[in-house]
Amino acid sequence: MTGRTPDVASVLRALSDSGVLFVVVGEPGPGQPLRLVVSRHPTNLDALGRALDRIEATLRPLPEPNAEREPEDEARRIGDATGTLSLSTSAGDVDLVFGGARRSLYADALSHAQERVLGGLDVRWTSELPASSPAARVTSRMLSRRLLSLAEGFAHRLERRGETEGREPGRDA
Repeated sequence: MTGRTPDVASVLRALSDSGVLFVVVGEPGPGQPLRLVVSRHPTNLDALGRALDRIEATLRPLPEPNAEREPEDEARRIGDATGTLSLSTSAGDVDLVFGGARRSLYADALSHAQERVLGGLDVRWTSELPASSPAARVTSRMLSRRLLSLAEGFAHRLERRGETEGREPGRDA
């Protein structure tokens, strides 16, 4: 299943205007999401929340597991082993990559990144994700719970923002 090709300029402008620390990964092709490695620093997550509000982000669940296997829990369908949250936005589909439960990929991606102009903005860019895996003691269930917690935090922030702007809680704008 392919999603909407993102309007790269709109996504990157929202992130840059909010002061988000990120590295673009690869090139979004037709029907492919824009992939971004994002710093997990709390200040950056606040800035990311503001940017996601601006582009009306909602969670986009990962594809359903193969029908022949046992269904996986809800948290697993939200994030994957690279710590990815898949989002649908008013500007197209975006994947935010945070890294493992104990280690952020942002520093590694930044060290391999180069300056590049995308969507009319100077951004940090790398052709692929840095090779990294969660620490041996970290299970996929632990990582999925962390991502679910992060996703719930974003959803709560969006809901609170809707209440302060006079919209009904939980209602998409």
